[in-house]
Amino acid sequence: MENQFPETMADMGEQILPDDLLMEIFTRTDPKTAARCRTASTTWRVRLSFDRFMKDNTLTNVGKYRNVLLQIGDPERYGSTQAFCIVDCVGGGRVAAPMPKQLGPRGWWNVIGSDCGVICVQYSTNGPDLRLLLWNPLMRIARQLDDPADKLLKQAVIGYAFGYRAGTDNYCVVHMSKRHVLDRFLHCNIFNSAEGRWKHAYINDQRLTHLDEGSAFHLGKAVWVNWGGRGLTTATHVVVLDADTFILSKIRINRNLIQHVQALRVLDGIPHLVAYERSPHRGLSTIWCKIDLESMCVVPFMKRRVAGQYGVPWNPVTIIGDHMITVHENNHKQARGANGDFLTEISLVQINLLNRHRVNAFNGEWPSDMNLQRVITVGVGCLVP
Repeated sequence: MENQFPETMADMGEQILPDDLLMEIFTRTDPKTAARCRTASTTWRVRLSFDRFMKDNTLTNVGKYRNVLLQIGDPERYGSTQAFCIVDCVGGGRVAAPMPKQLGPRGWWNVIGSDCGVICVQYSTNGPDLRLLLWNPLMRIARQLDDPADKLLKQAVIGYAFGYRAGTDNYCVVHMSKRHVLDRFLHCNIFNSAEGRWKHAYINDQRLTHLDEGSAFHLGKAVWVNWGGRGLTTATHVVVLDADTFILSKIRINRNLIQHVQALRVLDGIPHLVAYERSPHRGLSTIWCKIDLESMCVVPFMKRRVAGQYGVPWNPVTIIGDHMITVHENNHKQARGANGDFLTEISLVQINLLNRHRVNAFNGEWPSDMNLQRVITVGVGCLVP
């Protein structure tokens, strides 16, 4: 197919820069601009649509351009096509991203994760008929997969993870489940995009009881937080599953090191635990701990006193330079006008970690019966799922 087109861009007309230098410039260009340049001419459309270029462009810009995906909806239906929003992390404002047509106007959907600009979504348009969707909102391309949960009976422990493996040019979707929390075996399914099929295995682990819905994928391994204790309110371990060998490992969370775990977040491609601790002298402090999957330990990364004295009124999302991006939710805002109904207000806030200065970067309003279901940092990339 490639031989039907000119060997170089210069063959199509006048060109000042050499072809290899021009392609190097495009590779370093941000993915959004590169996608727009494809519409400039037939030559650019052909050259900038090659898989190799889209992979090089995406991996060159990993971590430079990040958005925040807000999943908002009715808790009984997880999400709805009217309550979906992608926000620019730095500049604020909504990012244009039409919902994939596969989701349809009915049913429910739930975001599993995102990596290199591709978002993994679990959805259903007809009751228990479950599907998975790999979706690139920048390229507006989606790929549908079967969901292994659709073929299993009642499940008590469920965990999903999604990630891109740069070294192998391969996506992985991971699904783990138990029929009962006391069962000895985990049912594990891993989809490998290079082979285009699911692999299955059983893992003997009776103590794994509750995986957090937040997950990460790094160095070919899926990562979750396991919750235990009374009321499942204590983060006990970091659970790590190797997507190649199906070996399950656990990293014990030292409560002397990190007291109150809030979430699992991915920062610069590496999974971190985000927590807070109380101190009689310093009040509340935010802690970020790196999960080192090579040495299998949790390493303190950053500790900042930014939370205030009387609680932690924010949901930490990510760190960009000297700024922490957080999300606030207000379910009791009264709307303007004669009716005066209540609204759900969600705002994106930037906190300067050096001087604690706060800037409100984004505000959105939804009906009062909607609330925040999930917050995920989404990269920008040209990869086709």
